[in-house]
Amino acid sequence: MDTPTKTGRSPLHLPELLDHTFSFLSDYTITHVVILVCRQWLHVGQHRIVREQVWGNRLSKVEQDLLQADMGRVDRLCYYYHNMYDSPYVLKQLWIALGERSRQHRFLDWEQRRLQQRWQPSTGSGYIKPWLTPEETEDEDTAELPLKELRLQGYMGLSGLRLMFPAMAHLTFLEVSTVCIGVLSMLDILESCPLLQRLYVDSITTTSRVLPRPWFSPMGINPQNGQRRKRLPLALRSLVLRNVSVPQSCIETLLTITPHLRELVLVVKEFFPDQYPDDDDAIAARTADGSRRIRELMRLHHPATLCSFFFSPPHTALSTDTIQDWIRDSPAPHINLDWTIEGPKLTPSIITHLTIQVPNTITTLHILGKCPILHDYLCASPHLLHLMAPKSAITLDALDIHFRQTQGHPPPSVVLRYQQQQQQQFPRVWACRRLQTLHIAFLPKKATASSSRLIFGYISSVCPRLQDLEIHGPEYLTRHEDSWPNEEEGSGGRLCVRLESGLCLLSRLKDLERLVVGTVHHDRFVLYEDDGYDDDIYGVGEDVDLAVDFDWMVPAGHSDDRRHARNAWIDKEDMEGGGGWAKRLEIEESKEVVRRLNYQQFLVDYGAVIKVQQSGASASENTDLVESLEDLGLLRDIKLVLEEMDNAAKQQERDDDSFRCWPHLHRLSIYCVNIFGLQPEAEVGRILKADDLKRGRDSARGP
Repeated sequence: MDTPTKTGRSPLHLPELLDHTFSFLSDYTITHVVILVCRQWLHVGQHRIVREQVWGNRLSKVEQDLLQADMGRVDRLCYYYHNMYDSPYVLKQLWIALGERSRQHRFLDWEQRRLQQRWQPSTGSGYIKPWLTPEETEDEDTAELPLKELRLQGYMGLSGLRLMFPAMAHLTFLEVSTVCIGVLSMLDILESCPLLQRLYVDSITTTSRVLPRPWFSPMGINPQNGQRRKRLPLALRSLVLRNVSVPQSCIETLLTITPHLRELVLVVKEFFPDQYPDDDDAIAARTADGSRRIRELMRLHHPATLCSFFFSPPHTALSTDTIQDWIRDSPAPHINLDWTIEGPKLTPSIITHLTIQVPNTITTLHILGKCPILHDYLCASPHLLHLMAPKSAITLDALDIHFRQTQGHPPPSVVLRYQQQQQQQFPRVWACRRLQTLHIAFLPKKATASSSRLIFGYISSVCPRLQDLEIHGPEYLTRHEDSWPNEEEGSGGRLCVRLESGLCLLSRLKDLERLVVGTVHHDRFVLYEDDGYDDDIYGVGEDVDLAVDFDWMVPAGHSDDRRHARNAWIDKEDMEGGGGWAKRLEIEESKEVVRRLNYQQFLVDYGAVIKVQQSGASASENTDLVESLEDLGLLRDIKLVLEEMDNAAKQQERDDDSFRCWPHLHRLSIYCVNIFGLQPEAEVGRILKADDLKRGRDSARGP
């Protein structure tokens, strides 16, 4: 008897279900996987293809012209303002670019309609005019622009921002994350962007962003019934206001006219109502009343639609009661929590409460300011997926699990903690193995290649699934931070990013899509600043080949010639400028012999039990972790990775394919003023060009 053939269609054939499924996928997956599966997936997913363009106010005229030539097909525009004093000129640049984009879009729209007419039955002479009638021109001039997303970061005076709003009528996403202190008009944003679905406003300075009233225009009177008109609902689905000062009444009104809201994050530094007394009791009463009213409005107007909610009112002390309030606020407290915490308020008792008494289901965490015990929290947070803590400096003592920076002698901080907590094993390793986003800063005592090897090696081994990685050094910690103690500033230099620094260790992160290393405060591009010389510090005037240090990031750097040049640099006899690795490896091994003896003596003296493992990881994962961290901080770890890359590149050549150490990487920034990053080839080219210009200036000055 024949088995009946199934004729039912799979649920994946339903366009509505497919579109909903695609909404959870990344831009890269949509562009490089989904639309290539079949025609139906291409048809359903093509509106989710994001064409991104990155601008900055330091672009040359040639670079601007190249970007403007392709402006007509851009969906997302990212703009970074490097210098606040250029803000009016930058706004003019951006306005010109948007105007050019509008003109190109109108032409493309006309061209599309012209082609459609060609395939339709002719009703006249068959002649298609190459121009528009006055009526059509008028319609085209008022056409909605297709620009969907705009991200603004960096130094920016917001007073002239309203000049751009007429060109943003079609925006669905707007991000304003700047370091310039000032006000932002919510009235202009909400009225100029009626289709806005996601709004992100943040101040990355210690001072909050002020969003003054009014947020809405006054409502007129309906002449038919004499009653005040009702406000139309907004299209907002996600609203994130972080580190802001806002009028309480405007927030309350906004919550009543956003029926589609699914995500709400309010981190409020100050409420300012119309009138209020200045005494402390009145301020406390007003804050408590404002918090209560906002929570009531959320329960009243968004009982079912809200998926994520976090509200941190002003003057909030982080306590166990506060945490319980946050958990009660969350629509799904046992599945997914997205919290924002001020770093100094994250104390050991709070960490204990989060990890023991409360189920540790925080998957996204933003930390404002410095956080001295962030390392301890990461060691106890296996569920964390996204961490944004660019000001939370972690010292290298926490990463140096083999005590290689101190020749096998444990630093005083480790000895003290072991004496206080005998049952705790040291050192502990971050438990967040599934981490996808990491924005963090480190505080080395000295900006050397060995320090960078610790940082890059640790991250690449402990967090293998990273997709978005930002690593900052001492230069970022003192930026816009007046209260940072001088004794904690560490070295005044930057993280070393030369070949021997181990930046190539991050090539283990095969899912990486965006990489940012370091921050610059000025136009002059510098990669090596430290005067003097030791085994891994290089002076300014040395004749070094930066192509050796950075071309491994792109396919062109893995040709036979470039591999030979890199190996010749490594194998040269002298150690000037970072070469001579054979001698360096011999010195390193002799130091390792001494370190092992000191390390074993520490274990005997203190009866210490030091075990490297991740909380929540399987036995096989812990075994792999121990192996990957065995050579942490050593030069031989880098040499092994380079050999693996060379072997992989040779295999790709045999397969007639080009080798990329990061298959998914599309945004790269290495001490670049534009933190959005560039395409890897463009960023490597920028580094080499900037170094050539520097050499030319140095040669012109003479001895």
